[in-house]
Amino acid sequence: MAPFAIDYLRGDELDIWDSWCITGGTAHGGGFNVLPGHGRDPRLIHELPNRWLTGHEPVPNDFGWCAGGPRELLDFSASREEARDLADAAWQMWRKLAAELPPSRPWQVYHDRKVAEFRTYSLDQAAADYRAQPLVKAFDGYLETLPTERYRYQFLRFADPVVEVGRVSREEFIERRALRQRDVLTLEGWWYEDGGPGIHGACHSPARCPHEPELTAGQDHIDGYLAGLSGDTLLVNVRCHV
Repeated sequence: MAPFAIDYLRGDELDIWDSWCITGGTAHGGGFNVLPGHGRDPRLIHELPNRWLTGHEPVPNDFGWCAGGPRELLDFSASREEARDLADAAWQMWRKLAAELPPSRPWQVYHDRKVAEFRTYSLDQAAADYRAQPLVKAFDGYLETLPTERYRYQFLRFADPVVEVGRVSREEFIERRALRQRDVLTLEGWWYEDGGPGIHGACHSPARCPHEPELTAGQDHIDGYLAGLSGDTLLVNVRCHV
């Protein structure tokens, strides 16, 4: 991490972060899936409540997730192709159900009623009434059958599917639900961000770097790099403040 700390002494491209911390032990934290049967392995890494606080116990990992660990314990089977296929199936299922069931009202209708009748109509009741609509309820039930446990918590989870699924095109919906890109700092000291070309931390600036990049630009190459590392390689998920 050190070569990419903001110090204003080298090219701006190398000033990536001013602080960082280990995160990812929760289902929505952007960390790693744990291979089935290895959830209690002591080599798994847990996130810390605050990197500036010493002496505090690490935060327990959610079941099936971790902030890092040896490559051989981590599950990289979730793929961008599968994510797109699952999103496509969800979009098409909404249309199928919508053709068979009464139309549902968007969440805004229930929210507005909650505001207007705040003394007698609670947020919990509004949410329950919204989710009880036959189309929304059937779609929620379908989503529960999809194999999404290897994906981030928010994947194919919708606060208002009437709007988020029913009112967008197929192409836009699939693109929005694609797997997020993961930045990576490689073993050879190359930083790859947003699937773009690498930056070599050992050099003063990309313009003055004589080395060939370790990876070809593109998220697929980053995903393949992580999946292909030796089993004992330690991977850690960090969040950078920039």
